[in-house]
Amino acid sequence: MTYPPNEQVNVNAAGEPVVYTRTASPMTPIIRTVWLLFGVLIALIGIRILFLALGANEGNVIVDAIYGITDPFVAPFRGIFDIDQVRPTGENVFDVAALLAIIGWTLVALLITAILRIFDRSATSTA
Repeated sequence: MTYPPNEQVNVNAAGEPVVYTRTASPMTPIIRTVWLLFGVLIALIGIRILFLALGANEGNVIVDAIYGITDPFVAPFRGIFDIDQVRPTGENVFDVAALLAIIGWTLVALLITAILRIFDRSATSTA
């Protein structure tokens, strides 16, 4: 049997349309908050990389604040390579530890959200 183009065909055996709805789960706000926090952290570390690469003045209040905020989050990734011991000196440098920190904290965020999704029991339901 052929049908005219652009005509809807109901292939449901019962003849009733099936409606699928998806509602936000209770974990959705928590997962979004995790990504917001890690997104801000990763953006600040990215700004740190930019400031160091461009040789920003470490005496500037904003530059100093970015270095101060991000330093504890970059510190665990220092020493992985011999070339990643960077200090703000006003020279153009590339902070390898900060790049590794971006990768590392992104993986941590992915792990946390994966664990939270284990407890997420919301599934597609029929109405």
